[in-house]
Amino acid sequence: MEIQIDFGGFYCFHEEYIDCRIEQFNDSITYEDEIIDYDNVDWNATFKSYAENWLHYFNHYCDLSLDFVGIDSPRYYNYRTDKIIAYVEKHDENSLMKIVDNDKFYHWANPQLQDSSGFISYYDGIDDLIARAKKDDDDKSILLGMVCNYLIELNEVNKDIYEIDYNIVELNNKLVENE
Repeated sequence: MEIQIDFGGFYCFHEEYIDCRIEQFNDSITYEDEIIDYDNVDWNATFKSYAENWLHYFNHYCDLSLDFVGIDSPRYYNYRTDKIIAYVEKHDENSLMKIVDNDKFYHWANPQLQDSSGFISYYDGIDDLIARAKKDDDDKSILLGMVCNYLIELNEVNKDIYEIDYNIVELNNKLVENE
């Protein structure tokens, strides 16, 4: 089953860490021809490397083994940001479903599925989503994605993201390895 994980996206969040890494790399080199030019960065390949390694980092934090499928990027960033698409094996699906019964998860998730000013929920709270998830894989995928989002917040996964090992890829296929 594929799920989408709201890891924070690149726009104005994880992209800043990539920018800092490029700046640190450029500050540490001695020859002008080795500088990474922002206009020459293959952002799609760099974001893919980052997202794959972020998921590996998340798996480590949460004792999971989700597989990277891709990145779902919006056409416009005014409604939502990038999400990681991950494949969930049955054993991880079972582990994530156990969290659904946790009262803390319930209190975290339920308000997100309630109508509020400027938002009309497709679900009538978490109980409705759980009931639908028992009958429909699309709803189950949404529920499992919410559990992952809860784990990100609970475990403060994005707190130490500067430790993520990923590659900056330039358009000329030059790969800048993490040092």
